[in-house]
Amino acid sequence: MRSLRLRNWNLSSLNKANAERIACENDIPYFLAMMLDVRHIASKKDITELLLNEAEFSDPFEFEDMNKAVARIKSAIDSSEKICVYGDYDADGVTSTALLFLYLENCGANVTYYIPDRNCEGYGLNVAAIDELHNDGISLIITVDNGISAFNEVAHAKSLGMDTVITDHHQPPEVLPAAVAVVDPHRSGCKSAFKDLAGVGVVFKLICAIEGPEADVEFILENYSDLILIGTIGDVVPLTGENRALGKKGLQYIKNTSNLGVQEILNMAKLTDKPVTSASIAFSVVPRINAAGRLGSVGKLVELLTTEDQVKAQEIAALVENDNVKRKEIENEILLQAEALLRSEPERTYQRILIVEGEGWHPGVIGIVAARLLEKYGKPTIVVSVLGDIARGSCRSVEGFSVYEAIKACSEYLIRFGGHPLAAGFELKYSDLARFKSDINSFAKNFGELPCLNLNIDCKLNPEAISLDLVDQLEPMAPFGKDNPEFTFGLYKMKICDIKFVGAEKNHLRLTVSRGDQRISAVKFFITQQEFCYELGDEIDIAVKLSKSQYKGQDSLTLIIEDIKFSDVDNKILIDEQRIYETIKRNEAVATDILQRHVPSRDDFSVLYRFLKAKSPINVDIPVLCYRLRNFNISLCKLLFMLDAMAECGLIDVHVNADVYFIDMCAVSGKVDLESSSVMKILRK
Repeated sequence: MRSLRLRNWNLSSLNKANAERIACENDIPYFLAMMLDVRHIASKKDITELLLNEAEFSDPFEFEDMNKAVARIKSAIDSSEKICVYGDYDADGVTSTALLFLYLENCGANVTYYIPDRNCEGYGLNVAAIDELHNDGISLIITVDNGISAFNEVAHAKSLGMDTVITDHHQPPEVLPAAVAVVDPHRSGCKSAFKDLAGVGVVFKLICAIEGPEADVEFILENYSDLILIGTIGDVVPLTGENRALGKKGLQYIKNTSNLGVQEILNMAKLTDKPVTSASIAFSVVPRINAAGRLGSVGKLVELLTTEDQVKAQEIAALVENDNVKRKEIENEILLQAEALLRSEPERTYQRILIVEGEGWHPGVIGIVAARLLEKYGKPTIVVSVLGDIARGSCRSVEGFSVYEAIKACSEYLIRFGGHPLAAGFELKYSDLARFKSDINSFAKNFGELPCLNLNIDCKLNPEAISLDLVDQLEPMAPFGKDNPEFTFGLYKMKICDIKFVGAEKNHLRLTVSRGDQRISAVKFFITQQEFCYELGDEIDIAVKLSKSQYKGQDSLTLIIEDIKFSDVDNKILIDEQRIYETIKRNEAVATDILQRHVPSRDDFSVLYRFLKAKSPINVDIPVLCYRLRNFNISLCKLLFMLDAMAECGLIDVHVNADVYFIDMCAVSGKVDLESSSVMKILRK
């Protein structure tokens, strides 16, 4: 049996007395005050800053080297030097490039831009690109969203007589590049209080500085906050402080944007006639921009965001949309191949870090595949594209386990690597991949118990209290994003009253549940009847998000289901039992008393056999099957071992689709000795 996706439900604590105080002192609704308490926002100052609609920004000259950057850029503008804005291929880098290019062009600068090809050139400055820019007569390079580690590249540019101004937001190395100016909030000595700006946010501060002490910040935001919003959301920086202010302004102005490219992207994302939220930017706009970067046509995207030609904007938008469709196709194909590999080699799923590799997998897409596998298997995941003698890996991790530190510990094999705790990448020789896989799993073993996927529930909701008014009360907390996520609510001890599958392909669930006399409906998207294993009458807990939608001018409330579990089941216990199963499947030692609790008896096999025979064939989620057998003291770990043994001995046929197992009884003649199965021999041994 492969690993199961289980999330540990964490319910936030609520101090009702403190919520009442917050409501009274700030003259706000009690429900909003409850949510502020849950998020540990309690002081008058913090609440005022959070709920205030007016944007406040610090002095841009608090940044180290900002005065040098401004002086050099103004000099280049005044003398008509040829300037190149050197960007990056993701949403933050693309919007940063478009933003600074548009601003400098409006200032009368002789400016162009350059975006490296993700697949051929990789991230950041490179010597070949600098040589090309030198041949084009560029005398000043301004980096956006990159450059902080480009020590050798900046030195090369300097040797050719080219100056460099670096604007970046990544952590700097100990030795900085010898640029004219290095503007980065994480620099030692930088007095800027807010450090979490995206690259596009740093460019915004640069523009404010160029405009000078009398800068009309509101005018800048009115013209450019659409790009700043997309880049900030796209880079998944905390939506707090100045990022929150930039996000609010962006959402205020984006619907009426004059940027033809942004208009076309909103149209592609079907947001023209809908409210634009941080969520719709994150899930509908940013992926389209990133798709172009992943597939190598990002230069066209900058042209889309800077053109003033409506026809050209429409033509490029069509190409971008085609890239997005192509990206999905490539992503799904790689995912199918990865899943096939895991089915053929299930031992991979028992490892602490899930690693899959494939020949010729598109390196621009493997990061998305890693994220999808992480969500499915609930453990740190690495997807590797093998390209001849070289292998490129993309990593995603769970909160609490730094995949960057994990690959850093194996750096002796790596040609290059970089990233963050939750997302990283690397390159190595294919001949070193086997040792790398072994060593990184050893690192995870020495780390101790790895954290699991968590589902954070902000608050329990009484079904009687659910209304559109709750959504309206939460509106001041927007925009939502990193460090200020959308609220997730728990509806507990709900009885399933009705199950319907809707949509053209019947792949969306409309679930009606009740408690007492109160009935409510909720929707779970992209789930089929075969994948939904709960039944009428089951008592469940559901985690939901509250969403307001419009239809024919009327507002309506939708409850969107994030997760479902049985009310009297603790997912953390199931997660621990699954880990015991995986430990034994890895042939690692388990304490005798723990092992004995999970070794199936003859009676256990009889119970499971009779149950499956009565239901055969059955589509079932394994935790649901475990719950159905709860009266027989069959743990999840024990159940997985029994299914392994029965499948090995030919009693059952098992196929996996999504997270659901299709189990069919096999025709057998004579008695079957389950104790002869390899899994039972291991357990008895």
